[in-house]
Amino acid sequence: MLSDAQRAALKSVLGKSIEFDVPLAPKTSMKVGGPAAAYAEIGGVVNLTAALSQCEQLSVPWSIIGFGSNLLVPDEGYPGLVVRLVGDFTKVTIKGTKVRAGAATPIVSLCREAALAGLAGAEGLVGIPGTIGGAVRMNAGTDVEIGDVIKRVEVLVAGEPLQTFTTPEFSYRRSSLDRRAVVTAAELELTPGDPATVQAELRKRIAKRNATQPLELPNSGSIFRNPPGDHAARLIDAAGCKGWHWGGAEVSDKHANFIVNRGGATCADVLALADRVRAAVKEKFGVELELEVHVLA
Repeated sequence: MLSDAQRAALKSVLGKSIEFDVPLAPKTSMKVGGPAAAYAEIGGVVNLTAALSQCEQLSVPWSIIGFGSNLLVPDEGYPGLVVRLVGDFTKVTIKGTKVRAGAATPIVSLCREAALAGLAGAEGLVGIPGTIGGAVRMNAGTDVEIGDVIKRVEVLVAGEPLQTFTTPEFSYRRSSLDRRAVVTAAELELTPGDPATVQAELRKRIAKRNATQPLELPNSGSIFRNPPGDHAARLIDAAGCKGWHWGGAEVSDKHANFIVNRGGATCADVLALADRVRAAVKEKFGVELELEVHVLA
């Protein structure tokens, strides 16, 4: 719980853009979880800098969310400030083969802008249902990872007054970015291509995603990381977990590495079902699956 003094201090910085005790479930793709003690949509670096500095001074926890597509919010909620980036953080600019995208830019929008400009190399990212900032932080990808095309990243470190530039180290579903570093924009280096060909590839990949993933139900994307040399979905399917349910959560019949919200699911339901699946895979194959979805904490 935030104290009255903490609420007043945050409001003095963020004004009408801050709200308190805001339900977070509607702001995530899984549609589960409790409220944020404070929530704000921030559209520029100046206000973001002020908000994070205030949080650091007040010892208020803070977190940045995008579309909430790879996120589970605990049922008890979040005790600090949750920020969604908007406004200036959604801008895309293209100069030659370099594409600069604000952290709140949807991946699909970035891919389409690049295709229209006749730039290739980002097509494999189009199926990622999130924003640039989150994708960079977790090195999201399919057969292509965003780290493969990153030139540099603009970050703001909480408590510091200026943006800085970095090129993180990337590994499978990870980056070397510090917890206190907020991605504000990323610059990608792409290659010249034929606009019609690139757009056709985007359409093909989107159609495949629609056909193979349970997009008709709330979900948070892939629940587990792929283990080295294998696929989590194959292991889960082979362990007989498809269709398993716990409360309102269910292992999708369409894609085994998706847990869907059949209605009324809680975060506890999703995590309990994930634990059950992990145990089944470990027992049958000796493989320890690792969560890919992020739990807000």
